[in-house]
Amino acid sequence: MTPEPEARKIEEAEFHDKLRGLYETDPERYGYFTSNKKFYSVVRASDDFYYGWLRENATGKRILDFGCGSGHSSIESAKFAKHVTGIDISPEAVRLAQEHAEAAGVADKTTFVVMDAEALTFEPRSFDVVSVRGVLHHMDLGAALGQIRKVLTASGKAIFLEALANNPIIHAYRRRTPHLRTAWETEHILRFEDSVRMRKFFEHVDVRSFHLAVLAAVPLRSTPLFEPARKALDAVDSAILRVPGLRSQGWMACFLLSDPIQA
Repeated sequence: MTPEPEARKIEEAEFHDKLRGLYETDPERYGYFTSNKKFYSVVRASDDFYYGWLRENATGKRILDFGCGSGHSSIESAKFAKHVTGIDISPEAVRLAQEHAEAAGVADKTTFVVMDAEALTFEPRSFDVVSVRGVLHHMDLGAALGQIRKVLTASGKAIFLEALANNPIIHAYRRRTPHLRTAWETEHILRFEDSVRMRKFFEHVDVRSFHLAVLAAVPLRSTPLFEPARKALDAVDSAILRVPGLRSQGWMACFLLSDPIQA
């Protein structure tokens, strides 16, 4: 049974606040709930693309970090943006983001606010760019897209770096590891074809897929062979994930949106 909206949001916030607490108080148990982190050893290609796109499109501009978590992406973006506003439904996440921004020396270029991403309170057209990194599967996609469109300027752009649910092997792993995420997350991971829904809100939507062959390098992550293998397999992915029948099979994708369609 799907949780009611408010109950679902509370469950999401509590689940991830629990993880943040375990990181400091019980590292062994934290490891159990984050055993999939080993796969993130191979995400260099999508990271480089994501931040490269932001530098190209958001330098000197106002960014909304939509679901900022503990602030990592906001802090990186603050190095080149005019100002970054990060929102998260979790007060604990916002507190940590503020602390991390202070420590990184970018507190004057960042603002962090506790806010429901499906009910933004900003004025329309308040931001030039919206960046979203691994959070849309926590939300109602249609509601989130409507809010993003509302707060972007007429020439605004958005980038979403999200996991994909299309690959049956990868998604089977998610279903076998329910302790790693909430039930809502598992059932609402984006699909490649969600780009069709996005086109109801934005004139232009492009999708760039990442991380298929490179997953074979994960077992090598603690060996000298890892970097050469990762680079070679990233090159393979760069080729095969452009093939129409394979584009949807990557672990992650960047959705690039521009020219919001005014409601």
